[in-house]
Amino acid sequence: MIFGLFKGSRSGMGCSFSRRDSKPSCVLGAWRNSDEKLDPSISPNVHRSVLAAINDVRELIVITDSTHHIRFMNSSMARALEYSMQEIADQPFGGVVQDSFDLSSLLKTLEQGSEWSGRIRMRTKSGESIPLSCRSHPVEIPVERLSYFVHMMEIPLDLQLSRGSVSSLRKGSYDKKSLISEAGSARRQSLAKLHSLPLEAPITKVFSLLCEAQEYSSSIHVFQKLEEVMEILRTTELFTSQLKADSMMREDPLTTSLIEALITKGSNSAMMPLESSNDPTFLAQIIAKKNAGVTVPASRKIREALKKIDTWDYDVITVEKFSNCRPLICTGSKIFALFDACKILNTDWSTLHMWLDLMEANYNRNVPYHNSTHAADVLQATAYFLLKLKSRGFFDELTEMCCLIAAVCHDIDHPGKNNHFLNNSGALLSLLYNDASVLEQHHASLTFRLTLADESVNIFKGLPASSYSSARSMIVDLIMSTDMMRHIEHYSKFATIYKKSPEETSQKGAKLVEPTDMTSDDIIVLRRMVIKCADVANPTRPLKLCKQWTSRICEEYFQQADEEKAKNYPLVMEAFDRQSCSIPATQLAFITIFVNDMMREWDNFLGVPELIHHLNKNHSYWKELHDKGCKKIEEDKS
Repeated sequence: MIFGLFKGSRSGMGCSFSRRDSKPSCVLGAWRNSDEKLDPSISPNVHRSVLAAINDVRELIVITDSTHHIRFMNSSMARALEYSMQEIADQPFGGVVQDSFDLSSLLKTLEQGSEWSGRIRMRTKSGESIPLSCRSHPVEIPVERLSYFVHMMEIPLDLQLSRGSVSSLRKGSYDKKSLISEAGSARRQSLAKLHSLPLEAPITKVFSLLCEAQEYSSSIHVFQKLEEVMEILRTTELFTSQLKADSMMREDPLTTSLIEALITKGSNSAMMPLESSNDPTFLAQIIAKKNAGVTVPASRKIREALKKIDTWDYDVITVEKFSNCRPLICTGSKIFALFDACKILNTDWSTLHMWLDLMEANYNRNVPYHNSTHAADVLQATAYFLLKLKSRGFFDELTEMCCLIAAVCHDIDHPGKNNHFLNNSGALLSLLYNDASVLEQHHASLTFRLTLADESVNIFKGLPASSYSSARSMIVDLIMSTDMMRHIEHYSKFATIYKKSPEETSQKGAKLVEPTDMTSDDIIVLRRMVIKCADVANPTRPLKLCKQWTSRICEEYFQQADEEKAKNYPLVMEAFDRQSCSIPATQLAFITIFVNDMMREWDNFLGVPELIHHLNKNHSYWKELHDKGCKKIEEDKS
């Protein structure tokens, strides 16, 4: 509205200003001088009235002459920049513009007779920088043949002024506290409406606290930083992983490829359907699989391996080898007996055994990594962590059982291709789950479809309805938490809640976190970390096992890359080209990005130094190979 006044009354406004060679003085923001020349068609009182009006408006206004010297600045702008009218009169406009701002393009546009709009950074007398939205417009005065430039800037939240607040400001200075307090009033009114509702979200409390902090802050800088925080919190993707703009990792194509493939969203270019087990006869076929179970041989090798099931040296690959590729039922039977599963689930051993058999039958044996051996490995790691936690009383027995069940099923029917591949290929599963956490949703859904489809394998049939509802919710949540897309979210929450102070981590016998110190939400974060750490624990296993797991995951990625090339799909991980891939480099990147920090935090909380010992040893092994220029894994000579 104010800017329209300038555009619509050019001649009248022009006679309100004097030439640069006249000595200005200010009364109510109107410039006076001894040889003042007014448009004879307009009364001087009209000019003064217009200037008095724009002097008291909330917008920040500066008017410069043809040489870009300041001829007028209204009270709001003067106070925002902390200058008095006498100090700023006749000064170059560039003197109050931040050096980092390219003023030349603005001035050139105006001199060409065009309007300029954009963001500008003004500099206060104390040196602070204020970002503002600005519109600058040339104004010609036909009577005096003079040109002026009007710069009107939208007042930001951290400089909000009410019409009645100008006179209450301290003379000659900018009353930041008063303005800041008024800045958040509208937002607090909106929050007050939310607080009046019977429902409340934690984020509402956060915004209220931030608004209160802004109100009591007297620093524009602090106010602006809090405003930036609230802008970040307003997004719905708070924990979506992103590469830092200034990160040196961006210069490493392998690291970037790994991050983009594992924790960022893939493209959704539906090209052609991928064969899937999601057909009408699928359930009937997989239920029938349990009748073709293989009797597990009780060989000496398996018995020896199972003796170490409660240690971190457990060799599940040996169990796979001597059990006719049935490591899950061997490992699961031992672990569920160790945790007294039949009693907790109120079921019989035959049902539990048949359920394990069915779950293993629905892992794909031809998949190099995400097969039942990986499930058995994650199950054993989960059990190992639960045994460590057991004495500290964090989880009840049903929660422990849900963690074990989720570990068994967390990758069931995995096709050996990741979510990006499914989305890019237009797979039926991707269409079913709308390209979001496709595999994880499939694993969780299939777990319950299989379990509930036949009473002979329904391990939940003995649970009360309320216990089953709670168990189902926990298992689904745990399986969904294995989505690497949410890695940063879960790890960040855990590190924020459980991170010890430097004094605690440096002292022996430091006070441990106790269950009484935690909320129910904290417990959810903790149980997610149990399965997350178990799922990516390969680099923390003894070197012999670590190398075998590495060989398997790389082969799976190689096969995916081969198929992407053959079918002309987008390459999800270009680094995993079978001919050129440096396996040691991929492992160093994976450890650095995903494993190292999380496992060290896990050790600080749980006390598992054996994991860190193997992690350091494995990292040194991969680094040595990388430094020697080796791209493959050295075969064991033993």
